Amino acid sequence: MKNYFFSLLLLVCSFSFGSATAYAQQAIPSSFNGRWWLAVLEEASLPINLTFSKDSPLLYSPMQTKDPLSVSKWSFSNDTLRISSKSLGLRMTLVWNDSNGTFSGIFRQGLLSAELRFGPADSMFSINRPQMPMPPFPYSEEEVTIKRSKEDVTLKGTLTMPEGKGPFPAVVLVSGSGQQNRDEELLGHKPFLVLADYLSRNGIAVLRYDDRGVGGSKGDFESATTLDFADDAEAVFNFIRKQKGIDSKRVGLVGHSEGGQIASIVAARNRKVAFIVLLAGPGTSGAEILLQQNERIFQLDSVPQQLIEKRLEVMRAFFDATDTLPVDKYQSFLISLIEYECKDLDASQRKIVGLRRGDAISFAAQMRIPWMRTFIKLDNSEYLAKIRCPVFAINGDKDCQVLPCNLDSINNATSSKAMTFLMPGLNHLMQHCYSGAAREYMFIEETMAKEVLDLIVRCISDYL
Repeated sequence: MKNYFFSLLLLVCSFSFGSATAYAQQAIPSSFNGRWWLAVLEEASLPINLTFSKDSPLLYSPMQTKDPLSVSKWSFSNDTLRISSKSLGLRMTLVWNDSNGTFSGIFRQGLLSAELRFGPADSMFSINRPQMPMPPFPYSEEEVTIKRSKEDVTLKGTLTMPEGKGPFPAVVLVSGSGQQNRDEELLGHKPFLVLADYLSRNGIAVLRYDDRGVGGSKGDFESATTLDFADDAEAVFNFIRKQKGIDSKRVGLVGHSEGGQIASIVAARNRKVAFIVLLAGPGTSGAEILLQQNERIFQLDSVPQQLIEKRLEVMRAFFDATDTLPVDKYQSFLISLIEYECKDLDASQRKIVGLRRGDAISFAAQMRIPWMRTFIKLDNSEYLAKIRCPVFAINGDKDCQVLPCNLDSINNATSSKAMTFLMPGLNHLMQHCYSGAAREYMFIEETMAKEVLDLIVRCISDYL
């Protein structure tokens, strides 16, 4: 689940390098050619590489593309390197420090302005994912197609079946927010591939699928809401129950983040769901999740609590107003709200907590998306209260996207019938981590902690 409130811009597009226009300048030292520098844009959890070829700078965003980013203009003068990309809306001003071999300066893209330091690196940034499953596999894999009868939605997925004689228990994996493929792939990690591999090696069949409009699946993603995604998940659940070798009475759902809410919605209305496993699943409303998330993320960045409280006040007031406010009035209302609530804050304080006019325009645009408006209002405690099958809820104690306090909300909603597990040292992706901040995800080699994988198997096996 992402932090959607006033989200930051990313280098989301890739372009060929092409030719760049150089200004009048001094020559770039020939010793720069072939050397590498690495910086991390912490606000976007993004590594950026810098190198030089034929005395021209080359920029890379290796987590997004193998090709150089488009550079439209650059100059090097008085040890200052200036790079801009018109197509990306990007500008960098970097000063060379010969004493320690670094470039440092300012990165700008859209509303984002951040300090950046390029330190020496051996090569382009690369990732290591030691848990990535490798063949041969002790289970079968089959590409499957699920067609929704009432909507123009076709879902593609992968069914993994354990070796041996069935019928086998089975799970459907339900991904978190955003456009996710069947592996829930992000930042080089494939959590659902790792989880499916582990479960099927332990006698549990798994069906994981691409979200509608993603990968091999067809359907309208842009106008879909959590409720639509729940319909998709239920269609996949009904499909797997009918497959040869599956024990139809032992089929459940494993949902990560928003996928936990989707699993709860399906289980609340479909009594054939044998169990659900919530991995960092919400126990309250989307509005409350975002408030908790924002507070924790700013605390990790050592933002003064009084500034955080100001941001939360604005969020609460805006969320409340959307009950009756027309969509086309979101932007003007939010701009006025921020001006009123933040009249005692200076420009630097507003920037720290994302309470500028530009931030208001960005978030108002996000709130016009049907998914966002629905997510804010949906309260998962209402669905959890209706569930009659076993509920297993797992949270990392360093999760800053769906905070551990959601386990208490899940317990309350289920009258303490849910089995909850707080996992020490784990973040939102169930990785061992330092702080839990999202900027750490890509640098952690582990995809999913072994104790979580074992716990999921144990919960399912013990119940079944």
